[in-house]
Amino acid sequence: MKALVYLLLLATPALAQDFGKNEKSRIIDSISQKLKTLYVYPEVAEKMSKQLYTNAGNGQYANIKDPVAFADRLTTDLLAVSHDKHLRVYFDPRPIEKHPVMENNPDIARAKNFGFKEVKILDGNTGYLNLSYFEDPAIGGATAATAMNFLSNADAVIIDLRNNGGGSTDMVQLLASYFFEGEPQPLTDIYWRPTNHLTQYKTLPYVPGKKMPRVEVYLLTSQQTFSAAEDFSYSLQNLKRVTIVGETTGGGAHPIEQAEASDHFFITIPEGRSISTITKTDWEGTGVKPDVLVAAKDALLTAQLKVLSKAPADNMPAQWALMAIKAKLNPVTIAPDSLKSYTGTYGGRMISLENGQLYYSKVGGPKTRLIPMENDLFSMEDKDYLRIRFVRKNGEITGFTRLFEDGAAETSLKDVL
Repeated sequence: MKALVYLLLLATPALAQDFGKNEKSRIIDSISQKLKTLYVYPEVAEKMSKQLYTNAGNGQYANIKDPVAFADRLTTDLLAVSHDKHLRVYFDPRPIEKHPVMENNPDIARAKNFGFKEVKILDGNTGYLNLSYFEDPAIGGATAATAMNFLSNADAVIIDLRNNGGGSTDMVQLLASYFFEGEPQPLTDIYWRPTNHLTQYKTLPYVPGKKMPRVEVYLLTSQQTFSAAEDFSYSLQNLKRVTIVGETTGGGAHPIEQAEASDHFFITIPEGRSISTITKTDWEGTGVKPDVLVAAKDALLTAQLKVLSKAPADNMPAQWALMAIKAKLNPVTIAPDSLKSYTGTYGGRMISLENGQLYYSKVGGPKTRLIPMENDLFSMEDKDYLRIRFVRKNGEITGFTRLFEDGAAETSLKDVL
């Protein structure tokens, strides 16, 4: 699925004044012909064409003076018939051939790091990739290989597609191939109406670097996850290779091409449709349903929770990270009166209360805010390696233990006044 990104500008006043009935008729004629020739479902194309001519005949476009508004109205009328989220009419005051197209434009793609927005290792040795779109491997393949090899030593991988609007099916194929070995596995095929041809996609037998066939993979989705990002999710979900966490995706399964309707109008036309070898269908209009349904904002923490919950009890880094994730998903609130009970001097260290917040410090030193994780257990802001657990005897706080990520612990008794 090809990524088409255009810089769309407002109409100039002069062009808007020249925009009349004859020009509208030529645009409708052009769009109608291209839909009948290219749109993936011929019968739907006929209905869309008829609707445009009916609306024009009824004078529904007569009072539209702004070309941008005209393009938007045509889009609305086409979607009312097709419900195809990839279909859209655009206007640009510049000649069509001067559009700065992102597809296969190395300079624009490089500025976006070919879609690889963030790659890192989260606590507990979980790999994380934030992928903003799927670039063509012809220009983004080297960056893809670097990113995937960076993740190759992780115990699990989380791929964040929550803000991914689609892109290249070839990149879908390349990234999917890192998670399989042996015989090529079927991905989503594409039927192209203009050529009556079926393009079949399977995982590649070779990828640059190390494959991860046994690493757990989690995909994060939202309602904004669309097109090729849905293809990636749908294909790997059907192969039972991933766990999808988040929201049902946008529901756009038809790959598109740009068609010129005039010197200043163009239309993105879905010329093909995706077909799963496994389900014999696609996600058009329905979206890809997650395995774990949660709000998009909670998807990353939920996936981390699932990953870390499977870690052995003696895996200290994973257990340490797991406690933090649980605290973030279920924040603890401690009443102000209870917070006062923690204050005092503990040897050479102090716990103070300011504006409803507890702070830790060495006597006379800088203060660090304490964040409640559970009753009597606090994390330290900006010190992920250290936590404070208060000790009680007969309900009264008698000291605290400083807990370190490596398992070490140091206890300080509360000074008695």
